Amino acid sequence: MSLLSVEGLTISTDGRALVSDLSFAVGAGERMGLIGESGSGKSLTAMAITGLLPRNIVASGSITLDGQQIIGASERSLGQLRGSATAVIFQEPLTALDPLMRLGRQIEEPLRRRYRREGLDPKAIKNEVLELMERVALPQPERIAAAYPYEVSGGQRQRVAIAMALACRPKLLIADEPTTALDVTTQAEILKLLDSLVRDLGMALLFISHDLPVVANVVDRLTVLRNGKAVEQGAVRDVLGAPKNPYTRTLVEAARAFDQALGRTP
Repeated sequence: MSLLSVEGLTISTDGRALVSDLSFAVGAGERMGLIGESGSGKSLTAMAITGLLPRNIVASGSITLDGQQIIGASERSLGQLRGSATAVIFQEPLTALDPLMRLGRQIEEPLRRRYRREGLDPKAIKNEVLELMERVALPQPERIAAAYPYEVSGGQRQRVAIAMALACRPKLLIADEPTTALDVTTQAEILKLLDSLVRDLGMALLFISHDLPVVANVVDRLTVLRNGKAVEQGAVRDVLGAPKNPYTRTLVEAARAFDQALGRTP
């Protein structure tokens, strides 16, 4: 049984389908990528999986996460799954984080949920905040814990967001364009960090991006979306090495041309 199973997912608003008949599965410890251009339905799919779609956008079909049906579930049931079954790293940490709350306190919030759920001693929370910050390679954890989001760099903000996602020890980590807002050097550091965390903690990963080279270095399987529909699915080496769909071939050729223009080996 898959940790995440999406079957016939359709997401629509005002009678217009934004995602159509999408199906894929992610097993425990597996890594899958959702790729496609902006507006292809990648982030909407992530929001549907976590039960965070706006009220005017409706999902139908089936999404089973950790054995529970997401579509039609109560907010209470969804709240119990968020954090423990899945957690999300969003694209822009500056908007995802609360600008008026110190960073250490923001990491504390999901930790408190886990501590209440597991009946742990809340006195240990402060130490675990610093341990999580060290785990995501944040320098001077105590200083950053006392800082506000605008007082640290973009890469450090994203590391705080990753620490928050890890706080409840999720079985599935959803990374929604987690490096798009970062410079190339920081992007590489965050990708390396995610790779090691997913491996060391045994989490499954759903990595969402429009950047083929980035996805290819992180996941094992791909689903390619275009206009809300899956046009190709399979192992990374098959989809990128011998794409069958014309749209996928265009994406691969564009990525290779970009690498060649920069003098990089594809």
